[in-house]
Amino acid sequence: MKHAQHLLNLPRLAAFVAICEEGSLSKASHRLGIAQPALSTMIKKIEDDLGVQILTRHARGSVPTPAGRVLLKSAYEMLGIAEATLDEIGTVNDDPEGEVAIGLPAATSMVLAVPLIKHLRKSLPKVSLRVVETFSGYLWSWLQDGNIDVAVTFDRVSIPEIVCQPLCREDLFLIGNSKLLINAPDTITPDNLYKFPLILPSRIHGIRGKAEAFAASGKGLDIRMEIDASTHLVKLIAAGEGFGLLAKCAVTDELAQNTVRAIPLAPCLSRQVSLGIRRIKMQNPIVARVVEEMKLVSADLIRSGTWPTSQT
Repeated sequence: MKHAQHLLNLPRLAAFVAICEEGSLSKASHRLGIAQPALSTMIKKIEDDLGVQILTRHARGSVPTPAGRVLLKSAYEMLGIAEATLDEIGTVNDDPEGEVAIGLPAATSMVLAVPLIKHLRKSLPKVSLRVVETFSGYLWSWLQDGNIDVAVTFDRVSIPEIVCQPLCREDLFLIGNSKLLINAPDTITPDNLYKFPLILPSRIHGIRGKAEAFAASGKGLDIRMEIDASTHLVKLIAAGEGFGLLAKCAVTDELAQNTVRAIPLAPCLSRQVSLGIRRIKMQNPIVARVVEEMKLVSADLIRSGTWPTSQT
């Protein structure tokens, strides 16, 4: 076998990652500004060095083989180490500085965004934060595309390009205008959920699938409307235009003001809340520090009850 420095050629690994992310040589060629024949040569050299095929070519593009998926995970880590080393050299003897893009689901943002931003501005004053808020389905896609570095995710597991680290589990409730739920049952079951016209996000988002699975053993769902705008969704629910299946953190203000009520589901419906981190960023000292600070702030909010979870 050849020496490691030949096997782990970083430009070739970067080309391999680009092809896997884009799904084809032509798209990777456009992204990297490298001609397709040159990309093909780089992949062939990796395959010759390793003695295995790492890509399967088909009419719609290219996908990694089983050996290629193993290499892809390691490629992210090696490229991340290289990037982190350059970043660390550039900031030696200085306070950490750089930019980190954080994605927060709209529901979690209600309890996490302000405490997190205040904490990070104090603990990492030279780090420039870019915080985006939207539904979790969009955040997962943005993580995969590299548009953000870290995000709070729901019911996701690690994949070659993203590492998921669990934070907590949180329960989902039927949420509705308090006056409309005065005579509601103590729990919502698959057999009576159909009585409550729902306002739900579209199927790209995990909560929609969980709702459909919950109702499958009963009489189904009465979906009044779909809306992929969290602020408006909560306002419509509070105004009595329909009901939602949400975590309590999404309606903390409304619950405190008694404008909405939260009724538990039976059987309990919960979701895993995790931090999703771009694997290539795992070794970046600034991103790693931000991730640890996010864990600390989240733990404090959960411990205090500010962030209601399955344990509270």
